Parts: sequence; C-alpha cells; structure tokens
Amino acid sequence: MKKIYSLIALLALSNAFISCKDDETTEEYSVRDRAEVYGEDKTEIEAYLKAVYIKSIADNDIVLDSIKTGTPQVSVWDQTTYPLQSFTVKNDSRNSYKTDGRIDDNVDYKLYYLVLNEGGGSTPATIDSTFVTYKGWNLKNKVFDQNFDGLWFTFPDGASSISGFRQILQKVKTAASSTQNADGSISYVNYGRVVVFIPSGLAYFNTSTSNIDAYAPIAFNINLLKLKERDHDYDRIPSKYEDLNNDKDYFNDDTDGDGTPDFLDYDDDNDGFYTKREIRKADGTYRHYDIVPDCSDNTTNPNRIRRYLDKNCKNLD
Repeated sequence: MKKIYSLIALLALSNAFISCKDDETTEEYSVRDRAEVYGEDKTEIEAYLKAVYIKSIADNDIVLDSIKTGTPQVSVWDQTTYPLQSFTVKNDSRNSYKTDGRIDDNVDYKLYYLVLNEGGGSTPATIDSTFVTYKGWNLKNKVFDQNFDGLWFTFPDGASSISGFRQILQKVKTAASSTQNADGSISYVNYGRVVVFIPSGLAYFNTSTSNIDAYAPIAFNINLLKLKERDHDYDRIPSKYEDLNNDKDYFNDDTDGDGTPDFLDYDDDNDGFYTKREIRKADGTYRHYDIVPDCSDNTTNPNRIRRYLDKNCKNLD
C-alpha cells in the first residue's frame, strides 16, 4: 500500500501514548505537542526553501536541489517564475466520521506552495475523489513515494491522502480535456500542477517510515488530472452541495442534530423519509437539489426550508 494512504486507525494512534517494557522497567513516551512541533517544522521548511533551487521541471515532475556556494542559482524562496505562495488551514484529519470526529489539533498551519500550472478544468472539494500523479520527498531531497501512472484518492471513505496533500488541491484545477491514445493510455491537456511543503502535523506527524522521520516535514509535487463528485449517502444530492453554511467543512452541517453530517445522512431531517424520496417527483424523476420547494411549493421565498431539511414537512409528490 502506498505510504500516502492515511488510515483512521493510524490517526488515532498519533494521539495515544506509546510505552515500551525492558525487563522490570517501563519507559513511557508521550506524543509531542503539535504547536511546538509545528513551530520547528515551519522554521525547517522556510530554511529549506531558501537553500534549494528548481533544478529541472519535466512534464509531470520537478527536481529541487541544494544551492552550491558561489553559483548563480536562485532559491525557491526568491525566484519569481513560480511565485512562492501560502495559505493557512486547519488539520481536517478525523478519528471518526461523526460531526465531532476531527482529531484534537487546533494549530493553524501555513502551507507553502508553488503553482506550476493552474489547470483548465474544475477545482475539487476535499470530499471529491481525485485522480492524481505525484512524487513525495523529504527535506533532504530523498524521494519516499511516487506514482506517475495515476491513482484515485477519496475522502472520507476509501484510500485517502494526508490532510496537507488533500487541501492543497483547492489551489489548482483538473485537466481541461483528455484524449485516449492508440495504445489505450490517456493524455491530459492543461492539468493542474502544484508543489506543496507540508508540516508534519498535516502529514505523518509522530509516525516514521522509509525516508520519513517522525515529526518531519515533507514535500509533494502533485498533478491533478480529474475528479469525481461524490454522493456519499446516495440521496441524489452531491456531497459538496450539502455544505449549508458554505464554510468548506462538510462535517459541521447536521440538520437533525444526530451527529451524522448531512452529506453522510440518508435522512437529513430525521422525519422517517429518505432524502432521495423527498426530492423525487411523481413521474419518478428527481428535482435539482437547489430548487426543491418547501411544503407550500413556494419556490420564491428566499427563507424557505427545503422539504428534505424540514422535519415537519412530510407530504411527498
């Protein structure tokens, strides 16, 4: 299994205590404070960005290398061809898919990134399935994982990418188009390309693996090829449109207060009728999610409660 996969059990472990027993003595190690680790990671990432330059860029890859003394290379930090950018995010990793299931991490993380190409298609939501190629390396420029054939990631269910990887995809778009070649392979035109430098808190944190130390920041080159919009609860409303407060957090919208987010809840208002029944018309077709009328069929009232979100509205077409 690729190292980029993040499992819920692994996330739970990162908040646990690890103990070892040697003869009659027990030595206990606690997981380090996330804010303290992030401070160190941020310093390390910024030092790295000032010490490396873009050595080469291929069709779907980039190579960074250390600047040699006395050479004219311009650091990633200072170069302007692909301006270094940043934005601040919260860790969206989870211990469970309930509304209160996000891991205990209140750090505001800065993600530094380079957009090599914006792309010409659509920008994914974090809960869309995304098809990508990628390469990951540590800040000693040692590659720990790569896939140039393409791989699907999906969140929250299925093979999920780490938080920093998943959230940076908001900054690029899918390919504008694709064509199938004579040998069956697919060529993608004008796809999104981004390089991101990820603090360990948004990556593997206290877990170590080949070429990734515990509490070590990492980097990824990601090529976003295509996406699939998900309907996780099969209610005929695409999951990305069940973010009622439009804050891009799909887990804090819970109409009936049962602890299950609307995008995972097949009966959003807990009235005993499946949501997909409440947007189905008499002829068996389905209304568009954005024009479902209220009980009075008043589609012009901007304050109406949509039928499938109103527990007191049980009359179906």
